[in-house]
Amino acid sequence: MLSPVYLVRPATEADAPEINGIVNYEIDHSVNNFNYGPRSEEGCLDWFRSTINGGYPILVATTTLGDGKEVVGGYASLGSFRQKDGYRFTAEYSVYIHHEHRRRGLGRMLLKELLAEAKKREFRAIIGSISEGNEASLRLADEFGFRVVGTFKENGFKFDRWIDNTFIELLL
Repeated sequence: MLSPVYLVRPATEADAPEINGIVNYEIDHSVNNFNYGPRSEEGCLDWFRSTINGGYPILVATTTLGDGKEVVGGYASLGSFRQKDGYRFTAEYSVYIHHEHRRRGLGRMLLKELLAEAKKREFRAIIGSISEGNEASLRLADEFGFRVVGTFKENGFKFDRWIDNTFIELLL
């Protein structure tokens, strides 16, 4: 069986339900998202609109199924690092891959395009926060030249345990 072909493109509001499904899976099954309960479709649309209206990109990696239906295999976005004027050239990134589409290079594809978009939009610094145990994300970030700037110990709490977060940065 051939591996699916994925294309990266800007997300549209029509992608929001699939993006939300990816996020809600992570909320339920991982410490990669520190929310406890599912995000509503309305909440996802609010996030989508405020991200786009704030001047930040959202990208999706899609593939087409045998029946011609396009599906979202993952997404990447930039968002505000801090809500102060002096941080307007710094953005925080997120990359999430649907659990059934992992280990196919989607994270690499999405991050490459997201960083290209960040350069076009004249961001200077890209920040990431990676939860403990997520070695794949640390390796991916390292491939793109991110450097570890520190680990916050036990700053997150989920699934009845404290979780460390490693912060990384890339100067463009």
